[in-house]
Amino acid sequence: MSDENDIQYKLEEGIGRVQDGAESLRDKASDTIEDLTCNKGCAAVQAVRDVVADQPVVSVVVAGITGFLLGALCARKL
Repeated sequence: MSDENDIQYKLEEGIGRVQDGAESLRDKASDTIEDLTCNKGCAAVQAVRDVVADQPVVSVVVAGITGFLLGALCARKL
């Protein structure tokens, strides 16, 4: 009976280690992906923010033209 309990304990301990390793690997991968996407995404957002702050009139004109064209395309499709 003791051998069965010992085997079961070792098996559960091994499974626990595998689960901990998998969780650690998943967390590292998730952190790496978040860092990569934030770096590229955050840089793009900051670049757009800088352009809008430097040239607000041009930004409003571009946004207006883009909205008009998208509206015309949507109206044409419907």
